[in-house]
Amino acid sequence: MARRGYELLKEKIPEFQTPWKSAIIFMGWILLFLVCIFFFWLFDSLVWYAPLISQLIIAAVCTVISYLHMKNAKKYRERYGERAYRYFFFHFIVPIFATWYALLVHPLLVKGSVLLPFWASLVLGVFFLLFRPLTAVHINRSGFDNIGHGFGIYTVYPEEGPPVSSEIYFYIRHPMYLGSFCAAVGFAFLRNNVMALLTALIFLIPIFVEIRLEDSEIIERVGEEHKDYIENTGALFPRRNVVKFLKFLFLEMDRK
Repeated sequence: MARRGYELLKEKIPEFQTPWKSAIIFMGWILLFLVCIFFFWLFDSLVWYAPLISQLIIAAVCTVISYLHMKNAKKYRERYGERAYRYFFFHFIVPIFATWYALLVHPLLVKGSVLLPFWASLVLGVFFLLFRPLTAVHINRSGFDNIGHGFGIYTVYPEEGPPVSSEIYFYIRHPMYLGSFCAAVGFAFLRNNVMALLTALIFLIPIFVEIRLEDSEIIERVGEEHKDYIENTGALFPRRNVVKFLKFLFLEMDRK
């Protein structure tokens, strides 16, 4: 039986087998994340539109790293063999996750004039934030390994990836990215200003780049089957049956 989750991560990165080394790695990720947050805090105070620029800067950094991580996966495997993912993780995955989550959280930090009544912003904020855990539940039930797939292990070792199938993938191709984007929009509504919403929309830049890269990589592996899937299924948003999708996402939590 193939190893999954944290056990798989420990197999690919020996440092995770030692608690104090795991803590150091996690602290390193937190430090990079906080550097991004500090940059936002420092830059956003310059002018009223500064949050848009700072979000664009970090989005560009995240996009470049995402591009490099997809384009170099095969090279790392050929060069490092069994140790490929260990180097891949420290060179690409850690900075991607640090910048990714900084982009997600940034809208919550953005100041601006009040847009909606408090009750409306609260309802909308909670509604969009719920997409994050709900998509995670349905993704897990699909057979998607959050660490194996989400941390890029199967990008380096695609033959180790288990098949993924679930009704959520009938509606959209990349529900994990939908959850992240909706969380950013949820934070923007809680912050309740136009600038925060615009900042959240910029998060779509690295998301769409990552979607394009992943789809291209899957097409290379499986061929026409995935092309047909792309033509008939939206990346983030359902092309049809939107109401049915929302019903499935919010109400059909017990479906196996």
